Amino acid sequence: MMPGVRVVCSYCRKTIRADPKARITDVSHGMCPECGEHFAKLWAGMPVAEYLDELGTPVILTDGAGRVLAMNQKLAELIGAEPINTRGLLGGEAFACVHSRSPEGCGKTVHCRECAVRRSVETVARTGKPQERVLAYLDTDAGRIDLRISVKPAKAGIVQVKIDEMGPPRPRAGPDA
Repeated sequence: MMPGVRVVCSYCRKTIRADPKARITDVSHGMCPECGEHFAKLWAGMPVAEYLDELGTPVILTDGAGRVLAMNQKLAELIGAEPINTRGLLGGEAFACVHSRSPEGCGKTVHCRECAVRRSVETVARTGKPQERVLAYLDTDAGRIDLRISVKPAKAGIVQVKIDEMGPPRPRAGPDA
Protein backbone atom coordinates (compact mmCIF):
# COMPACT_ATOMS: atom_id res chain seq x y z
CA MET A 1 0.00 0.00 0.00
CA MET A 2 1.27 3.43 -0.87
CA PRO A 3 1.85 5.56 2.22
CA GLY A 4 -0.82 8.12 2.96
CA VAL A 5 -3.62 6.37 1.04
CA ARG A 6 -7.02 5.08 2.15
CA VAL A 7 -8.37 2.11 0.15
CA VAL A 8 -12.17 1.97 -0.25
CA CYS A 9 -14.33 -0.78 -1.76
CA SER A 10 -15.63 0.45 -5.12
CA TYR A 11 -18.94 -1.37 -4.58
CA CYS A 12 -20.04 -1.01 -0.95
CA ARG A 13 -17.80 1.97 -0.09
CA LYS A 14 -16.43 0.26 3.05
CA THR A 15 -12.87 1.22 4.01
CA ILE A 16 -10.58 -1.72 3.31
CA ARG A 17 -7.34 -0.19 4.61
CA ALA A 18 -6.48 3.24 5.88
CA ASP A 19 -3.20 4.93 6.59
CA PRO A 20 -3.67 7.27 9.56
CA LYS A 21 -1.56 9.85 7.72
CA ALA A 22 -3.85 9.81 4.66
CA ARG A 23 -5.59 13.01 3.70
CA ILE A 24 -9.31 12.81 2.93
CA THR A 25 -8.55 13.17 -0.77
CA ASP A 26 -5.90 10.41 -0.84
CA VAL A 27 -8.19 7.56 -1.85
CA SER A 28 -7.71 4.48 -3.97
CA HIS A 29 -10.30 1.83 -4.73
CA GLY A 30 -10.43 -1.94 -4.60
CA MET A 31 -12.90 -4.68 -3.65
CA CYS A 32 -13.54 -5.88 -0.10
CA PRO A 33 -13.65 -9.66 0.57
CA GLU A 34 -17.45 -9.65 1.01
CA CYS A 35 -18.07 -7.95 -2.34
CA GLY A 36 -15.40 -10.17 -3.92
CA GLU A 37 -17.25 -13.28 -2.75
CA HIS A 38 -20.61 -11.91 -3.93
CA PHE A 39 -19.34 -10.97 -7.38
CA ALA A 40 -17.44 -14.25 -7.80
CA LYS A 41 -20.74 -16.12 -7.30
CA LEU A 42 -22.58 -13.68 -9.57
CA TRP A 43 -20.01 -13.97 -12.37
CA ALA A 44 -20.02 -17.76 -12.04
CA GLY A 45 -23.73 -17.79 -12.89
CA MET A 46 -25.59 -17.24 -9.62
CA PRO A 47 -29.24 -18.25 -9.97
CA VAL A 48 -31.69 -15.32 -9.97
CA ALA A 49 -33.46 -16.65 -6.85
CA GLU A 50 -30.20 -16.72 -4.90
CA TYR A 51 -29.33 -13.21 -6.07
CA LEU A 52 -32.74 -11.88 -5.04
CA ASP A 53 -32.52 -13.61 -1.66
CA GLU A 54 -29.28 -11.74 -0.94
CA LEU A 55 -31.10 -8.40 -1.24
CA GLY A 56 -32.14 -6.97 2.11
CA THR A 57 -35.66 -5.97 1.10
CA PRO A 58 -38.67 -7.75 -0.42
CA VAL A 59 -38.28 -7.75 -4.22
CA ILE A 60 -40.20 -9.09 -7.21
CA LEU A 61 -39.18 -9.19 -10.87
CA THR A 62 -41.91 -8.89 -13.48
CA ASP A 63 -42.20 -8.46 -17.19
CA GLY A 64 -43.62 -5.19 -18.52
CA ALA A 65 -47.19 -6.47 -18.23
CA GLY A 66 -46.77 -7.31 -14.54
CA ARG A 67 -46.36 -11.09 -14.90
CA VAL A 68 -44.14 -12.54 -12.13
CA LEU A 69 -40.74 -13.82 -13.25
CA ALA A 70 -39.19 -14.26 -9.77
CA MET A 71 -39.44 -13.03 -6.20
CA ASN A 72 -37.18 -13.35 -3.20
CA GLN A 73 -37.96 -15.40 -0.11
CA LYS A 74 -38.41 -12.27 2.00
CA LEU A 75 -41.34 -11.15 -0.16
CA ALA A 76 -42.75 -14.68 -0.39
CA GLU A 77 -42.88 -14.86 3.41
CA LEU A 78 -44.64 -11.48 3.60
CA ILE A 79 -47.39 -12.55 1.21
CA GLY A 80 -47.56 -16.17 2.37
CA ALA A 81 -46.53 -17.78 -0.91
CA GLU A 82 -43.85 -20.04 -2.34
CA PRO A 83 -41.78 -18.16 -4.94
CA ILE A 84 -41.94 -21.05 -7.41
CA ASN A 85 -45.76 -21.06 -7.25
CA THR A 86 -45.99 -17.38 -8.23
CA ARG A 87 -44.02 -17.62 -11.48
CA GLY A 88 -46.16 -16.71 -14.44
CA LEU A 89 -48.93 -15.20 -12.34
CA LEU A 90 -49.96 -11.60 -12.76
CA GLY A 91 -48.89 -9.42 -9.84
CA GLY A 92 -52.37 -9.13 -8.35
CA GLU A 93 -52.77 -12.91 -8.46
CA ALA A 94 -49.42 -13.46 -6.74
CA PHE A 95 -50.24 -10.88 -4.05
CA ALA A 96 -53.75 -12.36 -3.58
CA CYS A 97 -55.47 -9.08 -4.50
CA VAL A 98 -59.23 -9.58 -4.10
CA HIS A 99 -59.86 -7.83 -7.42
CA SER A 100 -57.76 -10.39 -9.31
CA ARG A 101 -60.44 -12.99 -8.55
CA SER A 102 -63.22 -10.98 -10.19
CA PRO A 103 -64.69 -12.28 -13.47
CA GLU A 104 -62.63 -9.74 -15.45
CA GLY A 105 -59.38 -10.96 -13.85
CA CYS A 106 -56.22 -9.24 -12.74
CA GLY A 107 -55.51 -6.05 -14.64
CA LYS A 108 -58.96 -5.77 -16.18
CA THR A 109 -61.22 -4.41 -13.40
CA VAL A 110 -62.10 -0.81 -12.70
CA HIS A 111 -59.88 -1.07 -9.60
CA CYS A 112 -56.86 -2.09 -11.67
CA ARG A 113 -56.82 1.25 -13.52
CA GLU A 114 -56.08 2.92 -10.18
CA CYS A 115 -53.55 0.31 -9.00
CA ALA A 116 -50.31 2.19 -8.31
CA VAL A 117 -48.29 -1.03 -8.44
CA ARG A 118 -49.60 -1.96 -11.90
CA ARG A 119 -49.30 1.61 -13.22
CA SER A 120 -45.73 1.91 -11.94
CA VAL A 121 -44.64 -1.39 -13.51
CA GLU A 122 -46.21 -0.49 -16.85
CA THR A 123 -44.77 3.05 -16.81
CA VAL A 124 -41.24 1.91 -15.94
CA ALA A 125 -41.42 -0.82 -18.60
CA ARG A 126 -42.53 1.76 -21.19
CA THR A 127 -40.23 4.67 -20.24
CA GLY A 128 -37.25 3.01 -18.58
CA LYS A 129 -37.38 5.69 -15.86
CA PRO A 130 -37.38 4.48 -12.24
CA GLN A 131 -40.02 5.53 -9.72
CA GLU A 132 -39.08 5.88 -6.04
CA ARG A 133 -41.22 5.37 -2.93
CA VAL A 134 -44.57 5.36 -4.72
CA LEU A 135 -47.62 5.25 -2.44
CA ALA A 136 -49.71 2.18 -3.21
CA TYR A 137 -52.11 -0.25 -1.55
CA LEU A 138 -53.17 -3.82 -1.95
CA ASP A 139 -56.68 -5.13 -1.24
CA THR A 140 -56.55 -8.64 0.23
CA ASP A 141 -58.95 -10.87 2.14
CA ALA A 142 -57.17 -9.72 5.31
CA GLY A 143 -57.84 -6.04 4.48
CA ARG A 144 -56.16 -3.14 2.73
CA ILE A 145 -52.38 -3.05 3.02
CA ASP A 146 -50.58 0.25 2.50
CA LEU A 147 -47.30 0.05 0.60
CA ARG A 148 -44.42 2.20 -0.54
CA ILE A 149 -42.69 0.74 -3.57
CA SER A 150 -39.70 1.59 -5.72
CA VAL A 151 -39.77 0.36 -9.29
CA LYS A 152 -36.86 0.33 -11.73
CA PRO A 153 -35.96 -1.27 -15.01
CA ALA A 154 -33.68 -4.29 -14.74
CA LYS A 155 -32.64 -5.50 -18.19
CA ALA A 156 -34.24 -6.93 -21.31
CA GLY A 157 -37.79 -5.81 -20.47
CA ILE A 158 -37.63 -6.90 -16.82
CA VAL A 159 -38.94 -4.60 -14.10
CA GLN A 160 -37.86 -4.79 -10.45
CA VAL A 161 -40.36 -3.84 -7.75
CA LYS A 162 -38.97 -3.33 -4.25
CA ILE A 163 -41.32 -3.09 -1.27
CA ASP A 164 -39.87 -0.21 0.76
CA GLU A 165 -42.62 -0.25 3.40
CA MET A 166 -45.59 -2.50 4.08
CA GLY A 167 -48.21 -1.67 6.70
CA PRO A 168 -50.49 -4.09 8.50
CA PRO A 169 -53.86 -5.00 6.93
CA ARG A 170 -56.71 -2.65 7.83
CA PRO A 171 -60.42 -3.06 7.11
CA ARG A 172 -61.48 -2.06 3.60
CA ALA A 173 -64.45 0.24 3.10
CA GLY A 174 -67.36 -1.72 1.59
CA PRO A 175 -67.44 -5.05 -0.29
CA ASP A 176 -65.96 -3.74 -3.55
CA ALA A 177 -63.56 -1.19 -2.09
